[in-house]
Amino acid sequence: MELFALKKLIKDTIDRVAAGTAVLLAAAGLAAGAAASPALAAGTAHPAVPAWKIVKKVPGGDFSAVIAIGRNDGWAFGEGAKPTAWRRNGSNWSQVPFPGKSNEVVIAAGASSPGNVWAFTAGGAQSRALRWNGHAWTAQRSFGHQIGGGVVISPGDVWVFGQPFVPGAGLGAWHYNGHTWSHVASGHGLEGGSALSARDVWAFDGVDVAHWNGSTWSRTSVARLLPARQQLNDPAVTGIFAMSPDSVYATGNGNLQDEGGPLVILHWDGHRWSKVAGGQFGFGVQPVQQLSSDGRGGLWIPMPGVGGQRSYLLHYLGGHLTTAALPGGPARITIGTVARIPGTTEALSGGFTHAPDNPGANGTGVLLEYEI
Repeated sequence: MELFALKKLIKDTIDRVAAGTAVLLAAAGLAAGAAASPALAAGTAHPAVPAWKIVKKVPGGDFSAVIAIGRNDGWAFGEGAKPTAWRRNGSNWSQVPFPGKSNEVVIAAGASSPGNVWAFTAGGAQSRALRWNGHAWTAQRSFGHQIGGGVVISPGDVWVFGQPFVPGAGLGAWHYNGHTWSHVASGHGLEGGSALSARDVWAFDGVDVAHWNGSTWSRTSVARLLPARQQLNDPAVTGIFAMSPDSVYATGNGNLQDEGGPLVILHWDGHRWSKVAGGQFGFGVQPVQQLSSDGRGGLWIPMPGVGGQRSYLLHYLGGHLTTAALPGGPARITIGTVARIPGTTEALSGGFTHAPDNPGANGTGVLLEYEI
């Protein structure tokens, strides 16, 4: 065989082998020339896609607050004839005796350790602060106005704040030093709350955000960043969450009379407040919007529908708001509370499932976990 013909035969053979290899790689989802991953080489499955899944169901009622203390410890509080408390131990949830009263709801909760967990209630003409000491729940203080939110920094450093609606508007800010409760005059009218340390606490009031520096509350107006005031709305700051001294997020809502919204996301960079995102997503959690870190610099934001409106669980990251996929579809599940599991990008949430387009029918309280 002539040398030229031999070279052509070798080249044609190499081309056919390369083409066959490209087909096989394409079938495996790889580009030609790329090395196969160890997982594919070993024949193992692709990693699971991060997703929310239901991990606990309780017939009737709802879950109004949830917190995570560690990777395997947390609490959830259910609604019903009386509020209930459920403790997380790894993947298991078990009910714990709780001194709840009729017509009372746990509206917020916080903890600094497994032996210092607080639950704050609202209902009727009074509200209460209750504490878990590692062994039992006991009532620590009653208030003559409604609590809207609370912050737990340590056993000797706890804050409670009011809510914007009567009878909560008169509560203001109260501080517990481990022995006594005191009303802090500079915190008049404050709602919500989030803390980084004893000298770095945030709250809000109407169109203002407020900061505690260890001795007094100071306020900054963010009215210019909120939805424009109209005849039938009442723009206000609705929630706040502090990630670091130079990264604090707040939510604002136009509170349009019938449908609520629009929602805006505000951010403090250590120097100034700016608007970073927004959208038409209804009223959200009332009276105070709950927020949680996602562990990646973003936020989880529950937006439960009211009056038959659609319910959302929003995710904010890098200037963008997206709607999270929920088991059963967003028309069949309503989420009102969410909390990141410390040290992870996983999270817990609580709410209830219901009949399609009818939140009042076939209700079942549910706890969910976001797993990577």
